[in-house]
Amino acid sequence: MAGPVWNVVQGQWVGSPKWLTFPQTLFARSPHDPNQLCELRVSRGDLFKGAVGRRRQPAYQLWSVLLGKAPPVPHGVEDAEDGLSTLLDAHACFRGIRRPAAEDDDGSQFVAYALKPTAFFSYEFLAPLVFSSKHPVPPDLVFLAFARLDEPSDGATIKGVLTHWDFVDADERDPMMPADYDSRFHELLWRR
Repeated sequence: MAGPVWNVVQGQWVGSPKWLTFPQTLFARSPHDPNQLCELRVSRGDLFKGAVGRRRQPAYQLWSVLLGKAPPVPHGVEDAEDGLSTLLDAHACFRGIRRPAAEDDDGSQFVAYALKPTAFFSYEFLAPLVFSSKHPVPPDLVFLAFARLDEPSDGATIKGVLTHWDFVDADERDPMMPADYDSRFHELLWRR
């Protein structure tokens, strides 16, 4: 028997589960000034494609690391949101990812936000149950969230699109920063 078929209609999935229903934008600290806020759109396409391929972890990371909420699936965890972070908790922002990405030949239109969350939720599957469980983040990891900047000329607060995110190794010299951060990015824009 074939699995469910979902259709994309104006950025929403017909019959989509709650864990795929998240805000279209989220707040971040401005790449230009950490004391100012900006909005980033959330790239939903890869999350939806992943869901079809049974890859839920990126969506669970969006919920628990970038939105500060437990994914809306059974988890049985009291105080589920304790220790979760949001994108506003980023402590560093870098410009330029030193590799091609989408239409950007050298990654210079991308920024990377670094976070040091203490907990996250992971996808768990124990047939026939699907649930999530909360885990502490190992101290040798940092979370990076990447956004492609596309600042509009009309002065709107939306500054770009959050394209992808994941845990990476922390730098051995500075465990709050990603490994090789001094050569991994074009420049450090700010650090808090």
